[in-house]
Amino acid sequence: MILRSSFLLIITCCLLTACNVDYEKMASQRVKYAQKNQGEIVIVALQGSADSRYIKGVMLAVEEINQQKGLLGRPLKLLVEQDSPDFMTARPTIRRIVSNTKVSAVMGHRNTMVALPASAIYEKSQVLFFSPFVSEEELTSHGFGYTFRMLADNKQLAKQMCSLGKALGFKKIAVLYARADEHRKFALRLKEVARNDFELVFNHTFLDETLDFRSILSVLKQKDADVIFLSGETKTASRLSKQAREMGVTIPIMGSRNLDSEIFKTSAGVAGNKTIIPTPYNVQAKNPVNQVFIANYQKKYNQLPDADAALGYDSVMLFADKVERARSTEPALLASIVHFSPPWTGVSGMYRFNKEGNIQEKPYFFQRLNNENWQMLSATSPKEY
Repeated sequence: MILRSSFLLIITCCLLTACNVDYEKMASQRVKYAQKNQGEIVIVALQGSADSRYIKGVMLAVEEINQQKGLLGRPLKLLVEQDSPDFMTARPTIRRIVSNTKVSAVMGHRNTMVALPASAIYEKSQVLFFSPFVSEEELTSHGFGYTFRMLADNKQLAKQMCSLGKALGFKKIAVLYARADEHRKFALRLKEVARNDFELVFNHTFLDETLDFRSILSVLKQKDADVIFLSGETKTASRLSKQAREMGVTIPIMGSRNLDSEIFKTSAGVAGNKTIIPTPYNVQAKNPVNQVFIANYQKKYNQLPDADAALGYDSVMLFADKVERARSTEPALLASIVHFSPPWTGVSGMYRFNKEGNIQEKPYFFQRLNNENWQMLSATSPKEY
């Protein structure tokens, strides 16, 4: 939970002071390079796989910027690094990134247990960190000046999910969640938000390694719930959904962001129908910015963009907007511009940050799996948040 995340951050800070790496010197050299206002502007993106749509979105944005003579008349250079599932594996890569004093910003880190301690290193080294995947509240709770989340946090997400559930007429809820930190914390936040508007009739945790959910589902089936709130890893959630439908549990499932994937849709098959999930991106949005993005993405990759692609594209374009506003890549100035400049609109919506680096007033959209295809719900932007 929060204690574990805070402990991890404390350990990281101890490592920063105990190791021989001089992050403050790196920061000083980064400032000197930025003050020259010459040469390439360098950003780093972390990829989870060679076919990452997130990286595709990043690459498309970099290509478009360089076609328009770069930033401040300077080329924008992208370095792609391999993401890691744990911090100890990721640490050498993170150190290599910050030791390059040309690097102005880092984008990525899908796992909270990597992103949280990495943010401490980026802070010490004065590298802007744009987090496109982590919605856990702890990421921006430490007073850091260089960390910015690209998603509304779990508190905002829980409020929007409950608002949609209320609008859809749900009254009695069941909450099922994996015991891993991110799922447990989200479930706790969801139950806290839901307690005034819903009756919690069933609550159960499970291990992501669980293969047989039938004993849990047999009890749930007797509880007269209107909806299941489910938070777990993608394959586990698809396995649970299949067994639920096999046992005659036909009520809708509202899933966490982990279910927003082709893996869930493919693995769950028809059992995934009536599953509702949040997504930060509406590919059906008709605004001109999104339409141009979709056309360019399809032309380059011969596929539709998804939420990861949109967040990758927005991360780079937002960074570019702030560099142009600052007329510099000097870290402190650039971070201040990100915090306090007017709202900026990307392909996935409006971005406005507060002093903690949290994104403000950016709703999630909601989609439902129907006939094994995701369909956007008409009530995609609940306002009670």
